[in-house]
Amino acid sequence: MPQPKELKLFALVMISITAVMSLSSIAYMATIGLQNVAFFAFAALLFFVPSALISAELGGMLTSNNGGVYTWVSTAFGKNSGLIAIWMEWFNNVIAAPANIAPMVATFAYVGFPTLAHNATAMFFLLLLVTWAMTFFNFLPIGKVAVLSVVGGVFGMILPGILLISCAIYWVISGAPLQVSFSTTSDWVPVASFATFALLVKVLGSYSGIQAVSFHTRNIKNPRVNVPISMLITVIIIFCVTTLASVSLAAIVPSADRNALNGLIQAIAVVMHRLNLDWVAQIISLFVCVGMLAAASIWILSPARGMQEVAIQGMVPKIFAKTNKHGMPIGVLLIQAVICSLLATLFLLMPSVEAAFAMIIALTSQFTVMMWILVFVSAIRLRYVAKDMERPFRIGKTGNGAMIFWATLGIIACSCGFFLGLFPPKFSHVQNIAGYVSLMIIADIIIIAIPFAYIKYRKLLFNLNNRNY
Repeated sequence: MPQPKELKLFALVMISITAVMSLSSIAYMATIGLQNVAFFAFAALLFFVPSALISAELGGMLTSNNGGVYTWVSTAFGKNSGLIAIWMEWFNNVIAAPANIAPMVATFAYVGFPTLAHNATAMFFLLLLVTWAMTFFNFLPIGKVAVLSVVGGVFGMILPGILLISCAIYWVISGAPLQVSFSTTSDWVPVASFATFALLVKVLGSYSGIQAVSFHTRNIKNPRVNVPISMLITVIIIFCVTTLASVSLAAIVPSADRNALNGLIQAIAVVMHRLNLDWVAQIISLFVCVGMLAAASIWILSPARGMQEVAIQGMVPKIFAKTNKHGMPIGVLLIQAVICSLLATLFLLMPSVEAAFAMIIALTSQFTVMMWILVFVSAIRLRYVAKDMERPFRIGKTGNGAMIFWATLGIIACSCGFFLGLFPPKFSHVQNIAGYVSLMIIADIIIIAIPFAYIKYRKLLFNLNNRNY
């Protein structure tokens, strides 16, 4: 059915910021102090910039549907490859849902219910509540859903980030003790250990999401122009806010006290307490929760629309194509809500909330970088097999050298991130490293095998499902 063109440039920027800016990444990256700057810079140069440039080119070039990475990869290598790409995109976000919601619960708990953040049972039930609430929220028309992205992006992400940076400036001016040293090289250079470099895949994952707007192409006004512009604006805002905010947090909160789940509000609360303005921290914590809620909403809906497009093209069972009167993919939304509910049980099974959180964001980050490797390779191939296709935004004025350069950087960063992501980060407090790595490898093999097995037996499964449907 025809879908209304409700999304303009400002809404696209807010959707991108909401989808990409990870408030939780500010917290868990601050656990390593100023060393986080090196990781953010590495990820920005070798991944964030390449992914934004390539998404801008492909997003402005392929605008006929909401398929996103599925459309990009399938145009380059065929529908089966596109199915593998969208599986990585979709399933990693299904896995990510608990990881996106857990910091929100921890942030909400910080200012009024401190024990809640470490109570696995309470975390489990709150995850279920938020997952299903956001699922039904995304049944609404896209214009109404986008309102949460705008509100969450402005008040729940940009504002708290700027406030945290302002708190750090006040902290310095007031002569309060800095919790990090800025004077020596060792303060800035990451420690050479798997526990430290395991964070690389997480910061790569936290900078992923710039492609989210491509899942809403049918609802965008003038997508060939607005998609590339929104992505470039997003890169500048997010890199500045996340890096400065993470440094600010590290400067205010002692290293032993930094919390990987709710560190952002933790730092703001420290400064507000010093100013006898504790009530401000409580209000900001609610704003941060709204921002995280908006991010969860975006990543519940966006890949679901990609899977809906795949179903429309007959690559997956019809139930994935089921929509309501507003054109929203209710079939996929309900399926992934059930899967998210099952994954939330990790918070009951793992030894701690932090360990469960670490494993979930590691898994989702690994599948994110695998998907991006497919996108980077597809972007290079499309320069040769679709060289005459119109590109409103093009990497490099002539030739393919610039495209190959940026895509190669992205492939290298993603490959490094995937390997290092097998190891537990320091903040997870995992003691059985061998067991953790083994569990990660087994989970990787199972999840990667699913789309290949589906492709092999697709006709049989597809026919059985359609007969029952």
